[in-house]
Parts: sequence; structure tokens; C-alpha cells
Amino acid sequence: MAKYFFYRLGDDMAALKKDTVKGNGKEKEKMTVTATAKKEKKPISSSSSPSSKSPRHVSLSELPAFPVSKKPDNRSNFNAIWNILSRLYPKPEIELDFETPFELLTATILSAQCTDVQVNAVTKTLFKKYKTIEDYAFANPTVFEKDIYSTGFYRMKTKHVIECANVILSEYGGSVPQTMAELTKLPGVGRKTANIVLARGFGIIEGIAVDTHVKRLSNKLGFTENDDPEKIEKDLMKLAKKEDYDDLSLSLIFHGRRVCNAQRPKCDFCQIQELCPSADV
Repeated sequence: MAKYFFYRLGDDMAALKKDTVKGNGKEKEKMTVTATAKKEKKPISSSSSPSSKSPRHVSLSELPAFPVSKKPDNRSNFNAIWNILSRLYPKPEIELDFETPFELLTATILSAQCTDVQVNAVTKTLFKKYKTIEDYAFANPTVFEKDIYSTGFYRMKTKHVIECANVILSEYGGSVPQTMAELTKLPGVGRKTANIVLARGFGIIEGIAVDTHVKRLSNKLGFTENDDPEKIEKDLMKLAKKEDYDDLSLSLIFHGRRVCNAQRPKCDFCQIQELCPSADV
């Protein structure tokens, strides 16, 4: 049976060799990076997004300068940085295990303040015990809390998962809705979760999922001066092309986990440190 994974790089090895030119072209740094790549997986459904005009990709020269702020404005280097990141993390895949859109929704809710590894350990049993949306809708809250206890915040997560199942049954005929507006009406579902479900559950690119890694790196790299996830999402959407939204989110997450660690960033190993205004080198 096919498996889908939440934010995981694949097994095939890919090598990247690139010259990065800084400033007036006199300084060059030879960079060789080895990254893992994976065969692209098809989303669960091939449904296309609702017929709406794609947001216009704004030229970097059109962006107004940051207001007076202590945060660096490095948006002019976005394209160069994204070019490197997209080669470092080609065709990124998510690392949570799921097989249906509702399992993806459930796993994403459980992943709040919890590692993907732990969520996968819990859902390995959970998804065998609760096989249909009806199973979740009529689950005993006390029992369900014990089933997901190790993911943390188990009472609130139980409430959200069970309520989501009931709303989906009563208002959407048992099928997970496929629009941002409908998904964000579900209990405990914000834009981050909705973007993940749309992109990886249905192949619909609507926005950019902003988690703690995306928030942190977007500020460190000088792509935004905001701390609010929705404002950060809007800032990133002005810089990136729509077809890159999901991969940009995943690439920033991977880079945050593997290189730009919050406590001990590996700036000397980072392939974008020459373009990063926060590099500690």
C-alpha cells in the first residue's frame, strides 16, 4: 500500500555544484552540496483548485522598503537564495504518515508541539483503530485522549479531531472540504494546516504553510519583518511564484531542521550563508 510522508527527503542521492557570485562579481565561492532527492509522489486526489486568478507575482523592485525596523531587508536576494534551496532540497516530501485526506488532517492536528516521529508512532496504531470518519466522530473522548496522550495537549487535540469529524460528516457528506475557506472553518484548523491538507492531500496550491521553522528563517533571511504567521505568508507569497509555494515551505522547514538550528545554527556549513544577513561567520 502506498505511503505518503510528511516533509521527508527521498533516498536517491543528488549532487549540486554551483558558483555563487556576491556583490560586483569579484567574489566567488565554490559550493558543493550533497542532498537527497526523492521521486515525486502524486497527491491523493488530482482535483484542481477552484477557478480563481492566481496572485500576480510581484517584481522585487516593486516591493516597498521595510519601515524603520531593526530587521534586515534582504528581499532582493530572495531569488538567489531560493535557487540554492530548491537544489538542496529537490522535490521535498512531507514526513507524517497518512493515506487519506482525513488522516493527513488528523496527523497535522496532532503534530502541533510534537515531533513528526512521535506522531507517526501514535498514528501507526491510531489509524488502524479508527478507520473511518464515523469512527472518529463517535469516538469516546476519554479513550481517544489515552490513544494520543504522548503527542501532548491531548485534551484539546482530541476535541478538535472529534469535532472536525462531526462537522465533516454533517456539513460535507463525510468528505474533507477542498477550499481554504471551508477548511479554516473546521475546529482547530488554521491556514497552516489548511495549506498542508490542500497541497498534500489534494494537490491544490493555495498559500504557504508557515510553521515555526518557516517563521524563524523568513525573519533571519530578511524576507519579512513580521512575526504573525499570516502576515509572513503574505510577504512570502509576494516573493515566490505560486507553483513554488509548497516546496518553499518544505525547503525552509528542512533547512531549519538540518542546518539553521534555532539553538546552534551551522553557519559554517550553510550553503546560503554568503547571502544571509544573519549569518554568524
